[in-house]
Amino acid sequence: MRSAIIIKDIIRFLLYKGGQDVKINFIKNKISKYTYCLEVFLAIFIMTAVVISTYDLVKYLILIFMTNPMDTYEVFQRFLGHVLLLVVGIELVIMLISHTTSSVLEVVLYAIARKMLIHSEKMLDVVIGVLAIGAVFAIRKYLFTKEIRIEGSGTVFSAGISVADANTITGLSIPETYGNTIGGVITRISEDTNRTIYEGIDFRIGNARLKVISMKDELIEKVLIDNLDE
Repeated sequence: MRSAIIIKDIIRFLLYKGGQDVKINFIKNKISKYTYCLEVFLAIFIMTAVVISTYDLVKYLILIFMTNPMDTYEVFQRFLGHVLLLVVGIELVIMLISHTTSSVLEVVLYAIARKMLIHSEKMLDVVIGVLAIGAVFAIRKYLFTKEIRIEGSGTVFSAGISVADANTITGLSIPETYGNTIGGVITRISEDTNRTIYEGIDFRIGNARLKVISMKDELIEKVLIDNLDE
């Protein structure tokens, strides 16, 4: 079914007689769409593996119960390592689906925590792990927030911010069914309305106005989100 849709899109592209720029945008949009579908497909595999692996946690609990108290440390350490590995897998699924900066940082954070708690044998390893976790929190506080700027009556975001985060910050209700990111929402509305995306164009959805502030290599970089009810 998916292959038939892809073939249909290719035929429609080959028969299209529009300009070169429109064709390039068409290719980019389709590649982005199918790449996301592939990421969802991989995320399903990872999530399935995580669910299956939870059965091993039950085995670890039984093993801990049956092991001599003097020997449970090593077994419990392996149990924690397995738990944290499953957490990293879950966060990786969220990262593949949401494409947000915060989800990437959370994957890194849990990976560092697992490395520090399970595989640190020297005090130096613990110190390096603490510094790495501190660096992640510093990035989240001082760099991630720079993606957001207040400008006039609206708020300027990076096009890569998730719709959920944008809704939380602005208090709007932009439908997440249109896309996972604000840039994805604009692309979807552009396709539905047959409007070309360029700097300065705005789209309206519900009580929100999405205005493209800046683009680079025909990709959206910054978007102004404004509440039309205010």
